[in-house]
Order: sequence, then structure tokens, then C-alpha cells
Amino acid sequence: MASRDFKFSTQIQEKQAYEVFIKNHDKLITEQFYFQQRWLVNAYERFKDFDKYLILCYLLNKVFKAYNEHLKVYNFDEFYSYESFEIQKINIISLSKDLLISKETARRKLIELEKEGVLKKNKKNILINRKGQEFQKPTISITNLSRLISYFSEGLSYEKILKSRIPNSDIEKKIKANFTQCWQYFFDWQLPLLIRWKKLFNDLESWVIWGNCVYNQNLVMNKTFKENLAPETLNDTFIDRLNNFGTQGLNAMTISELTGIPRPTVLRKLNILVKNKFLIRDEKNLYLIFGGSKTSSKKSEYEKIFKEVDLIRKDNSINLVHMMTKLLNVVIL
Repeated sequence: MASRDFKFSTQIQEKQAYEVFIKNHDKLITEQFYFQQRWLVNAYERFKDFDKYLILCYLLNKVFKAYNEHLKVYNFDEFYSYESFEIQKINIISLSKDLLISKETARRKLIELEKEGVLKKNKKNILINRKGQEFQKPTISITNLSRLISYFSEGLSYEKILKSRIPNSDIEKKIKANFTQCWQYFFDWQLPLLIRWKKLFNDLESWVIWGNCVYNQNLVMNKTFKENLAPETLNDTFIDRLNNFGTQGLNAMTISELTGIPRPTVLRKLNILVKNKFLIRDEKNLYLIFGGSKTSSKKSEYEKIFKEVDLIRKDNSINLVHMMTKLLNVVIL
């Protein structure tokens, strides 16, 4: 039987991948926004509580890391066929610090998850039951992530780094075939992303509400660019473009429907976001980021927020490319 040579030269290099990402930034960021919005809606539906879902993802990633450290790779069906998984020596202090949750809240959330049958505590060890696995089973997320990576592969093929765009279905099959390896890469991107935004907004509900306003303005901006056919002539940063050309906001009811977060909670969070200069409310009671094109978004009170958001966006973009590159190398090798 003829052996198949393994060539490191066939791997996608992260530096090249990042250059392609920057060239196709606005198109890819739209796909990322779509993925992120769907993932967060599904996450909130599970428990009506982002912190609980964050804890569950954190614990499952411990399982994936342990498998990968021991060179064990399970496919999607194999992993979800087991009744339970044990995670040894969970430190509440470390969990609290890593997820920006107080120790008291972390203990309370773990007790609630145990009462709901998601996990079982045994001294310092935690057993994740099948119910916990089913809560986090990412069938739709794998499909949506594969769509994002496929779009990215189109840019790579245009630059001759790949021969052609890789279809969504091929990426989805490879992720499922190497599930525990690939989903660790996913969590290693997603968990720090969530923590960065949580640190800035103080809670994930506020960020999700704000993020849906961003996603909406991005769609409005894309429509404007299609009509004007000249986005490449703009020298503004992405956040500048979004603020200047995404000129249509969302009302509280629509945000509640999009996120699944109850309207009273949405209204309360919107008031805080406006107070902290993350959003403005226009004369139509629609919410937009920073200040919109008709207000002075360059005033000093908006500048600090403006810069902090853009720095986080850049860090998240670097980590997104890192994750997509690793997953594509799993696919092509």
C-alpha cells in the first residue's frame, strides 16, 4: 500500500490567513456577527442565564483539553453517546476568576445546575450528566460555524492559498469527525471573547443587547455600500464606518424578540447602556451605538468607549483567525 506523505507546507499559515481576513473584513465580520447572534440566542434559551451556560462550556472544555492532552479524539456521536464525564479538581476560585463570576455566585450557579440534573458534585470533582451534554449539544452551531469558515476559505482560495472554496458540508463533516479536538479550538476562541466583552459591559446580557444593535447597523451599512458601490474608498476604521453609515437603530421590543431576553430586562439594560455611552436613543426611540451619524460621536465622552471597543474587536479578530486556521488545517490535512 502506498504511503501518503505528510507535508507541513500544505498547512495554512496564520500570518497569511490574517492578511486575507483583513482584506475581506467587512464580509467576514458580517458572517461572524450572524454566527455569534445565533449562538448566543441558543445559549440563552437553555437556562435563561448566560452565567450558567458559561460555566457548562467552561467545564466541558476541561474535558476536551484532557482528551487532547492524551491524544484522544472522539467524533460527535461518540462523545454524546456517553452517559457522563468526570472533571477532576474543579477549583471554585479559579472558575470564578476565569469567568468573572463572584465565588458566591459561582457556588450558587453550580448548586442550581446540580438541582437541574445537569451535573453532580463529588467533593472537588464534578460529573457532567447526559442532560448537561444535551444542553450544550452544538448541532446548529457546527453548521453555522462551518458556514463562516467556508466563507473564509473563499478568500483564501482567491489569494491562491487554497485551491478552491471548501463547502460548508465538508467542513461540518470534518468538525464532527474530530469533534473533541475541534470544539476545544472553538471554546478556546469563544470563552475569552465572551470574557473580554463581559469585562467591558459587566454582564453578558448587556453585551448581547448592544451586539444586536451592532449587527443591525452592520447590515444597514452593508446595504448602503451595495447601493453606493464604493466602500473601498473609505479610510475610516470599521467602527467609524459602522457608526457613520449604519444609521438605523432597533427598538426595545425588537431587541427582546431577537435575543429572547424579556422586554423589562432589555429596557433596564438599555437605560444603563445609554447612561454609560455605549448606545444613544434617537427621536424615534431606536437605539444605536455610540452616537450615530447625526450626533457628535467624536466628543471626549464617547472616545474612551470607542477605543476600548475597537481594541477588543481587534483582539477577537486575531483569535478568530487563529481558530479558523486551526480548523481549516484539520480539514485539509
